[in-house]
Amino acid sequence: MDDEHDLAPDALPQADVTLPDGQHLRAGVVRRRRDRSGVWWYDLEIELPDRSDDRRHGPALTSRKISFCAPHPVVQRIEGEDYSSLDLPPPEERKRWRLSPPPQGDGWADAYLHRPDCAQAASEGGMVSDQEALAALAGPDVTVPCPVCRPETVLQHPR
Repeated sequence: MDDEHDLAPDALPQADVTLPDGQHLRAGVVRRRRDRSGVWWYDLEIELPDRSDDRRHGPALTSRKISFCAPHPVVQRIEGEDYSSLDLPPPEERKRWRLSPPPQGDGWADAYLHRPDCAQAASEGGMVSDQEALAALAGPDVTVPCPVCRPETVLQHPR
């Protein structure tokens, strides 16, 4: 989540989980994805009571988050829950490239296009989609592909 989700547990959409002994519980869905055979796998989170020992004050009631993963049909959607926040945007809308200002002393380029994990990218740059990256490279401003991570080797025109 993968970049993943920073939602509060209460804000996570809930799902019904069938435990091995037949009991049911509700769990927060952190992420879902399909495997190669088309089965949905859910990354889930529950919060359970726990004991915390403090030498000075003795035991105290706290809670602990437990994360686990289970497939459908063990995990069932709950009617009325909104799972759209878990889905990635369509591939053409994903922000896969970093557009950053040129390094100091480089006066001929307006911006550099990088892969998101490139060490040469400035942290103040923004993320852009494939279409936006292609438009920046073809636009009137001088946008240069990074010579280190070479995003142009992966970025292709839509077919």
